[in-house]
Amino acid sequence: MKVSIVDPQKEYEGTTAQHISYLVTTETELSTFPKPNIQVRRRFQEFVWLYNTLVYEYPACIIPPLPEKHRMEYLKGDRFGQEFVEKRKDSLERFLQRIARHPTLQKSECLRIFLTSDKFFEYQMLQSNDSAARAKGEGVFENIGDAIINAFTKVQKPDDRFSEIKETIDKFEENLHTIEKLYQKIIKKQNELELEYAELGTEVKGLSELETRIADPLTKFGDAINKHTSATKHMINQEEGVFLSQIHEYISYCASIKGVMKLREQKQVDFEELTAFLNQQKNEREKLINHEKSTGLSSFIKGKYDEIKGVDQEKARQNKLEKVEAKVKELEDAVNSSNDVSVKFSEEVLKEFEIFQTSKTVDLKTSFNNYCHSQVEYYKTGISIWEEIIPILEGIHPQ
Repeated sequence: MKVSIVDPQKEYEGTTAQHISYLVTTETELSTFPKPNIQVRRRFQEFVWLYNTLVYEYPACIIPPLPEKHRMEYLKGDRFGQEFVEKRKDSLERFLQRIARHPTLQKSECLRIFLTSDKFFEYQMLQSNDSAARAKGEGVFENIGDAIINAFTKVQKPDDRFSEIKETIDKFEENLHTIEKLYQKIIKKQNELELEYAELGTEVKGLSELETRIADPLTKFGDAINKHTSATKHMINQEEGVFLSQIHEYISYCASIKGVMKLREQKQVDFEELTAFLNQQKNEREKLINHEKSTGLSSFIKGKYDEIKGVDQEKARQNKLEKVEAKVKELEDAVNSSNDVSVKFSEEVLKEFEIFQTSKTVDLKTSFNNYCHSQVEYYKTGISIWEEIIPILEGIHPQ
């Protein structure tokens, strides 16, 4: 599957409903799609819907982050301005391309609807109602009681495989933040250099007004400096779009991974909590079966009080035992179910991490490759500009 985004357009310009729509083109051989080439227009909020739906329907998947989902400050300026719109378009395209590469997400119904439907709004409304109904009916282990759900805050038996993944992601994220900070410093210096080049070009042109004998060469030299200034600005904008933006996106990707890892931990915690509660109930059952009695003062007083009231202690014990047996059976079923969920979820997360690693390699290769090409283009442009002006300057002769 290949997905691309082109032709951003303003819709309902001049009204409160004004927004940007993007032309999304899909090429695919998947049989679930009505035809191999499809085009639809989508606005940013519809991308948000796709992201949220994928997160809801595929909790074990590492969902690619939306642009600006966690960070927006690097996209400066008017959100309807050309620079902002182009950067957002590129980020949205990468978002869809990552989903299209994912072996599970590329086959999702919500992605198919997003990429093909000409009645997308109607589908959104129906899907939102269904989601609300499902959410209302949810209640994990509600028959067992909320008391055990938060009994522990951490996994009691950490899995080394996921500890290694967490350590890998933490180091990767730390490295990305370091690259980001260093590159921000570089951009700051490049922006300052651009301004100084622009000022230099102005001053050289001003000099041509004084040096009338060589006014034309000086003017052309000032023009060359201005061209170099423009090339510097283009290089900065290009690298922010193809390099820095992807660094930000992968910082957000790390947050997505940590979210899935946290959910996996909770699945294991649920299993451990239920197991602990089951063992507690089994111990209680053993006490009742073996007629274990407490020798404490309170137990003695209660026994005498029951005798005075005429309570049949054996019958009471049997009734309690029946309740505990029922609770043990309920908990055994819940523990087995919880263990199955935890194991399957963990297996999916391991697969997801491998998918992420592959996708990350592809993206980093593209990102650094684009950075190199940007640098080569910048310096080639500079060489061309300066080589063009050299003969003009060499043509200056003192009279």
